[in-house]
Amino acid sequence: MFCFNNLKTVSTYTKYLPHLSITAFIIFLTTDYLPLTKKATPVSSVKSLNVGDSDNRKEKHKSSNNDKGEKLSQEERERRMAIFHYNEGNKFYKEKNYTDAVILYTKALHHNKNFKEALINLSTAYMKKMVFKKALKTLQAGQSQFPQEPLFDYNYACYYSLRKDLVSGLLSLKQAVGKGFKQFKRIENDPDLINLRQSEEYKRWIEKIISERAK
Repeated sequence: MFCFNNLKTVSTYTKYLPHLSITAFIIFLTTDYLPLTKKATPVSSVKSLNVGDSDNRKEKHKSSNNDKGEKLSQEERERRMAIFHYNEGNKFYKEKNYTDAVILYTKALHHNKNFKEALINLSTAYMKKMVFKKALKTLQAGQSQFPQEPLFDYNYACYYSLRKDLVSGLLSLKQAVGKGFKQFKRIENDPDLINLRQSEEYKRWIEKIISERAK
């Protein structure tokens, strides 16, 4: 009787051996794979925005630290989220979906209120939607933070042109050129500057610029 019971018990455990073996194998794979998953986390997915060599060096430094298993700082997470929303906003902008572009640029600025490119593009998207009050507020915020950035002056010129304030528009355009804006083909073809280009003051100014560049 004793031997029969032992044999019955052994038979019962033997029945579960295949299941136990599979479970043990899965546990082995999991413990071996998880550390590799952490190391393989992409850290360069936000580089689609070229924000300068200094930021690229910071990105490389952060990547090196993260490869060692260190957690991202809150500041770095916010920076990446800002760039992510900015790049998504650019996709909608190119599709002329300015409503969603505004939403995403605003989200980018929520994560980084000093995001220059997001401020520039947000002001442009507002102008495309003819939401001039918010466009002006965005331009004022951007120029106060980045007074030497010519694109804010250029966007001011577009804003004033659309509002048919041609004197202020030409003044802003001159300031943009004075700060280094040299994209004259863009000036001559930008639909937001149609009103400004029709003014006699603009025509005299651009002719002078062209003649000076030809020398």
